[in-house]
Amino acid sequence: MDTVGIDSAREAFFGEGRLPVMTVRPPVLQSWIRCTDLGLGQRLLPSLAPLPEGDLRALRDRHNALRRLCRPELETLAGEARETGSVVILADGDGMILDTLGDLGFAARAAQVALQPGVSWKEASTGTNAIGTAIAERKPVAVHGSEHFFAGHGVLSCACTPIMDPRGAIIGALDISGPSAIGHGHALGMIRMAVDQIEHRLFRQRFDDCRVLRFHDDPAMLGSSREGILVFREDRLVAGNRRGLALVDRHWDALDESSIEELFEERAHHGAVLELRLGTGASAVGRWDAPAERSGLGNAHFEDSFGHKNSAFAIRDAELIESALVEARGNVSKAARQLGIHRSTIHRHLGRQREARAADIPDGQR
Repeated sequence: MDTVGIDSAREAFFGEGRLPVMTVRPPVLQSWIRCTDLGLGQRLLPSLAPLPEGDLRALRDRHNALRRLCRPELETLAGEARETGSVVILADGDGMILDTLGDLGFAARAAQVALQPGVSWKEASTGTNAIGTAIAERKPVAVHGSEHFFAGHGVLSCACTPIMDPRGAIIGALDISGPSAIGHGHALGMIRMAVDQIEHRLFRQRFDDCRVLRFHDDPAMLGSSREGILVFREDRLVAGNRRGLALVDRHWDALDESSIEELFEERAHHGAVLELRLGTGASAVGRWDAPAERSGLGNAHFEDSFGHKNSAFAIRDAELIESALVEARGNVSKAARQLGIHRSTIHRHLGRQREARAADIPDGQR
């Protein structure tokens, strides 16, 4: 958006209380609305001090597996960031910055608006910004100049993609930020490709008692980070990546609900390669990974690359969901955002609770 157009949109929204739906991109406008509902004021920058060194060190230690996982992409993107006077940022699933690499000169200027390790960039802390808004929207987001909620952040141009685990939980976010005076039109595409590679490596983990299907409608993509991946326990879909879910026209809420038969059928075998007919009617090619050996964990769990044993409630267990719901006063969407999971995971948890309570009611009292 041009400077005049965004300035007029800001005046309409912040000064006149109108919604500039024709001039502001939907993710940005929705974020402005959320930030206003949180009681933030756009004229003054929030006072955000980074964590003390000891607390930052502890935070990084807690996310050491994530930092190791993302290191190749961080190093590669850091070279590009130095060439464009920008920085590449890794944040955790709550928007807390863990690492910043790239142009040291811009990093120093960015620190003046708290864009540095140990600072939270979730919307509730820092208003509309690529990191916080990408996490809130659960999708790639770019925020340029005065699209940021706080006027003082207009010096930034940022692009971010959340990093999703195989069950759809947000475990981190990767961002490129630079000066808004310089065009960064390629940044979002670069970040999305990098996150594709990161998420692809997550499927090197062991999925006990599961079958892993790798497939694509373009045979050339099979084996690349752009391939679709779906994980099945018996005939039930239990995990996947974004590309795999998109190819079968499903989203994260399909986990634990969709069966193999609903999603595709195997048409023919050519050695290890399969011809598939997807439930959408499209054709694809794929292959099954070699089955994982049983480890004694049972059918209710798989182990992720961070060493967590995950139940059918995805990454978070029932107690954590209950705690988030209490804090959110029963607001499922707010609790899901806090946990970094899809709303459907909480709805399934609540449904199981209702079923359990119904089973405990004597027949005569129903």
